[in-house]
Amino acid sequence: MDLRAEDDPQVRPSWPPQLRVVAAVGWSSFLAASLGTMLVFAALDPQVIIDSMDPVEPSAAPWLLNRTAIYTLGFFLLWLVAAVAGLLTAFLTQPPSSRGKRS
Repeated sequence: MDLRAEDDPQVRPSWPPQLRVVAAVGWSSFLAASLGTMLVFAALDPQVIIDSMDPVEPSAAPWLLNRTAIYTLGFFLLWLVAAVAGLLTAFLTQPPSSRGKRS
């Protein structure tokens, strides 16, 4: 096995620019959502959300609404917000010539 071929930058495959942007936004928004989830749920107990569904009978919440579901929904909501912000930033930082030409 030739080790020089693996270290040669001309041999390594390169990702297309759009895929690199999507990967960078996806990974950074995942990390932001992870941190945001930790901070939000350090201050907010999911049981409060579950009990607020029916204040008269707290155990009457739908079967699918449990702590794990609240954590999951919170994480994906934060990931979506971070991804939209990252994609909007990536779009707005592109030079005008690469956004598309108007005739």
